[in-house]
Amino acid sequence: MAKKYEENVYNWLKRKGLATKYEHAGIYCIKIDSHIVYIGKSFNMLKRIS
Repeated sequence: MAKKYEENVYNWLKRKGLATKYEHAGIYCIKIDSHIVYIGKSFNMLKRIS
């Protein structure tokens, strides 16, 4: 079920025109209360966001 949800979010982001902005490799971080708790990288940021 999670896979289906992930695909739906991915397709929704593409329909909204965000594919050209986020469909590339990148580095990201997750912050909680201004503290970085995770740093990661992705080959496809659009899929990671979804």
